[in-house]
Amino acid sequence: MKKLISAICATAMSCALVLPLTACGDGDDKATIHVYMPDGAPAISLAALMDRGYNGFDFTVVPSEEIAGVVSARTADMAIMPIDAAAKLYNSGTDIVMLSVNTHGNLYIVGSEENVALADLKGKKLGVIGQGSVPDNVLRMLLKDANIDSEISENEVADKVALTYNAATALIPLFKQGKLDYILLGEPAVTNAVNATGGKIAMDMQAQWEQAFDGQFPQACLVAKGSLVKNRKTDVDKFLAKVKESDGWAELNPDKALKAVENNMKKGNQTTLKALSASIVQRCNISAVSASDSKSECNAYFEKLHGLTAYGLGTPVLAKVPDDKFYYKA
Repeated sequence: MKKLISAICATAMSCALVLPLTACGDGDDKATIHVYMPDGAPAISLAALMDRGYNGFDFTVVPSEEIAGVVSARTADMAIMPIDAAAKLYNSGTDIVMLSVNTHGNLYIVGSEENVALADLKGKKLGVIGQGSVPDNVLRMLLKDANIDSEISENEVADKVALTYNAATALIPLFKQGKLDYILLGEPAVTNAVNATGGKIAMDMQAQWEQAFDGQFPQACLVAKGSLVKNRKTDVDKFLAKVKESDGWAELNPDKALKAVENNMKKGNQTTLKALSASIVQRCNISAVSASDSKSECNAYFEKLHGLTAYGLGTPVLAKVPDDKFYYKA
């Protein structure tokens, strides 16, 4: 009997130490559920739960470039991530389910003047964050709809938009130095850029999208392991309800929201958020919309993404539109 107990304990310890947050945690209704999110607007969307704490869940904010990795490696039980990346991981066989869309566009172009039109970008140099992700793809879909060509180039290109890709921290100084005419960023980096350079919000990408396609675009979504949804559906549903209840909290409590993000940053990292205000949070367009209620919006976006060609490859940016199993049914 002692040998049997020892074997069981050894198996349990092995499961906890060698395979964290995989089969062991997914089937144990008492195991902590680990939620990851990228720094910035996605993290702000869960700030209320991080501020108050939520029993049975812990939260980790990581640099944006790390989020796809923690999901594909199954480190995260739940995660907020760009919807483009979620769709690609799902198509590649990663066992995830989309629970909700949580941000609906926080993209703006910063320039030296306001009310810039897409046609005004021709012959100009535009710095863009997130090559191959939502910011880049939204821009390129809008340019395609407006019959405006673009090209990756550090120099101006006649009758085309010259694109330079980099992180916001690199693009902002280039714009300030006059090496870029415009930069496409997401809030809260937009406000950081305006404050640091004296620039202005030249274009609201959400307004451009609505004008072109008559609706919103989904930017970041909450996903979960398929095994977690299967084994702990009640916990998932309760968490989703709490996320929905927290809509609007960050706008009313921007200082607390910033502190919550700072306190939950991955060890050894610092948040890029310098300050939050009600207006910044409002421009992040944070609102939890269930997978079922956002399905048509997501499918329309994915169809456009499938019709977009990857630079230099001649293949679709999204190989196929995710099937119905991608969407969680509460």
